[in-house]
Amino acid sequence: MALQHLGSDVTGEDVEDLRSWLSRLEGCPPVSEQVVLGCGRHGDERPTWMYVETDAAAGVARRRCLACADVVPLLDSNDRWTHPPMWACRGCGQSIVELAAGLSVPDGEHVEWVALGARCVECGRLSGLTDVVVDRLPLSQVLPGL
Repeated sequence: MALQHLGSDVTGEDVEDLRSWLSRLEGCPPVSEQVVLGCGRHGDERPTWMYVETDAAAGVARRRCLACADVVPLLDSNDRWTHPPMWACRGCGQSIVELAAGLSVPDGEHVEWVALGARCVECGRLSGLTDVVVDRLPLSQVLPGL
């Protein structure tokens, strides 16, 4: 792992750097779990490269698997969809990312907050995409909705 700070930008070499970055977020609820998001349609070989559409103000996002084009919304995003554009890296313009979710689970069982983060696969820039307050849902119920 090698998080690098370039001014206000942070880059990482791999998805583990993204997980580490999510665990260190400041000014928000503490992140106690970090989950790498991969496409579940591929068995044990879950691809992690995705396209993502996100609206930070509305707290909605959905990801599209680069390998099979399967689309998965973040939690209840389909119910509140705002038709945001596809995300593109501010640094290099690339649209392919690795995604991870940081979860605040204060009691170890119930999720209160979810933050979605991305790592650009071209330049490694790490970005926060959106966050959602969750009404103390059981962790086992939230994980499938990521």
